[in-house]
Amino acid sequence: YIDRLRELSAKPYVQYVSIFRNYGKEAGASLSHAHSQIIAMPTVPRIIEEEMTASKKFYDQHQKCIFCDIIEKETKSSRLILDNTHFAVFTPYASVHPLEFWILPKKHAPTIRDLSKAEIEAFAETLKTSLKALKTLVNDPPYNYGFHLSINRDAENYYHWHLEIYPRLSIWAGFEKNTGIYINTVKPETSAAELRKNL
Repeated sequence: YIDRLRELSAKPYVQYVSIFRNYGKEAGASLSHAHSQIIAMPTVPRIIEEEMTASKKFYDQHQKCIFCDIIEKETKSSRLILDNTHFAVFTPYASVHPLEFWILPKKHAPTIRDLSKAEIEAFAETLKTSLKALKTLVNDPPYNYGFHLSINRDAENYYHWHLEIYPRLSIWAGFEKNTGIYINTVKPETSAAELRKNL
């Protein structure tokens, strides 16, 4: 991921590099073997743009990163799943998907491009442990994950990369598609407790 990100983000026409994985047919995986995908884009996607705008607004008001603030709060909350030297894993306060969880680095950085060897190893172990807990808990469900990052050095102070994991345990129907409002029948605190039990 990091090698491809470095290569692609160096191109002047690339504004964003999307790194994601679709696992299982229901999650959109088109090949049966394990794989991820990377797409270089000439624009920043809407979701990332909205995160960056909100992060910059918070930074301008409080002179600190909103994600660093979230990590500080979530490591003390009942939504915490896993906490180690380099990363925090938790279910977000307003999760869209049942058993959705995020992995955030404790060290502030806008991108994975500059991770140290120790951080890369810790991230790999954190991701493996978290996905194994999900697999054990709900019998190897389909899921998607995606890195949220910035390749724009201007975002260095206010944006914080993270990985979001979305298990595909429910189907969005008319209400969700018609309104953009999502019904999640599992509280994030319950999701966190169940995932913690299966670490």
